[in-house]
Order: sequence, then C-alpha cells, then structure tokens
Amino acid sequence: MASTLSGVLAKSNVLGWAEAMALRFAVSPLWETIAGLRVLAAPECAPVHQRWTAWAAERLAALTDDPWLRLLRHLATATPIVPEFLIPTPGLRSPCFATEVDAVLRTPSDRLGPLPDASALPPLHDRLHAVHDAIIAPLWPRLEGVLQGDVERRGRRLTERGGPTVVDELHDTVKWHRTAVGVDGTVTELGDRDLVLVPSAFIWPTVYLRDSPVRVALCYPATGFGTLWTRPTPPARPALGRLLGGTRARLLLELERPSTVSELAERLNVTAGAVSQHLTVLRETGLAVSRREGREVVSLRTALGLALVQGAD
Repeated sequence: MASTLSGVLAKSNVLGWAEAMALRFAVSPLWETIAGLRVLAAPECAPVHQRWTAWAAERLAALTDDPWLRLLRHLATATPIVPEFLIPTPGLRSPCFATEVDAVLRTPSDRLGPLPDASALPPLHDRLHAVHDAIIAPLWPRLEGVLQGDVERRGRRLTERGGPTVVDELHDTVKWHRTAVGVDGTVTELGDRDLVLVPSAFIWPTVYLRDSPVRVALCYPATGFGTLWTRPTPPARPALGRLLGGTRARLLLELERPSTVSELAERLNVTAGAVSQHLTVLRETGLAVSRREGREVVSLRTALGLALVQGAD
C-alpha cells in the first residue's frame, strides 16, 4: 500500500498519457509553514482559519523582530509566486521539516531569486525554523493527520481510476492535458518530470503550481481541512468506548501524534498483534492512516478521527 501511494508510473494511450510519467504525493511541513504565513498576511481571505489565525498571529508577533524575519515574511507573502528556494519541491512522501529547511542552505547561486548572494541563506534558514516552531509545529500532528488522510483517499482513487482522474478532481481550476497540467487556463508541459501533488490545509481557496526543472509540484486544498479548528461537542469517554470498543477508543485517543505499533502497545498495555488488528479497523473506517518510515510503520488519526475525540481545547 505505501509504495502504491508514494507514487505510480502510469502509461496508457487510452487515458492520453503519451509517455511514462511519475505521479506521486508529498506532505510538506515547510510548504505548510509558508502557506500559513501567507494566510496570516491576509486573514480576511481565509475566514475558515479564523481560530488559527488569531492564535498564530500572537505567536508570530512574539518572535524577535529583525530585518531577516521581515525579509522572510516579505518573500513569502508579497508576490503571487514564492521564491523557489523557500519551498523546494519535496523529494519524499513525508519529509521532516529539518530535512526540507536544510535544503534552503544548499540553494545554487543561480536560483537565489531576489537575494543578492548566498550570505542571506543562513539567517533566513534560522527564521524559517523559528516561524515553523511558533505557528506550525505545535499543531503538526493534527495537520499531518488531515494531510495524510487526504493522500490515502486520493491514493485509493489513483489505483481505481488513474492519474488523469485524480488530477482533474483536485480543484475546479485544475485540468489534466495529456502530457501537461492546466491551472486556471495556463498549461504547463511536464515532459519527463515528476508531478508531485502536495495537499495543504492553508492553500484554500486556490491552488499553487511550482514549476521547477526536475519536478512540478501542485499544491491543492486537502480534503477535511475545514474540520481542523472547529469545536465539535466530544462524546463522553464511555460513549466513545461503546461506539468503537474500549481498546479501539483508547487507541484513537493515543493517535494524536504519529506512533508505531510497539509504542501504542506499550502505552495501552496490550499486545502488538491486538494493536495491529484495531489499527486495521480504524484505517478501513477512515479514522486513522499509516505510513512507513524506514523500518517502522507509524499511524495517526485523520480529520474524521479528530472529529470524534476533539474537545474545546
């Protein structure tokens, strides 16, 4: 399953794919950090994030203000196109933030965009870390659950209907064109480049295309992002247990952060086999997702799972 969802190499004249092209998904904490900054720059354009913007604006204002932080905010928000070095296209399904942001330091001199030279990269790298830690990291398990859930859902759709259908369903402005992808009428030829689909909680109501030499990335609104900041009435713990079963309800509560089977078994004081069986049920009902990280498989709850257990915290 993980290899299927990480990417697929498709070739079909019937579907209009004239030559082989790699289509895959990526969940990017760096892209979400930049997208979050853009939302904070114009919060009136994203009322669905009102609760988050009020919280994040205070945390961003608490950071030490200096010319480098102001430059970062300007580069991230002042123009429709974000400089490529700030959001390199992810090369993995689920890169960690440190890996992504360290790539900023390795930006070639011919891709610095508006920067005069590479001496600006280390302080911008540090400010990216500070912004991420302030407005994204505390909520990343919740955000990641929504983003990974979207990838799982669209990955199943990919195996059922193929890449062109998946691309067409991303957004009403996106259209597949044989060997190209169109966004709001502008068509970008892919050639032999990968097309990386990046779900986002903050990009709504638009999409964002990153046209780079090796990969083309298309950032689109993730399914379920609207549930992130709602205040649903949580079921009482006994009621949740009656609905899901006691162990399964406790497991769903523990899946607030990515966890391995062995970690969950230790915290719940049950066998690893029991955890695996319950996780299978939670995945099949859309309440949790799992992915491989090296030799381990980690799981976390989705937006639907969050809606069952989220209180007014």
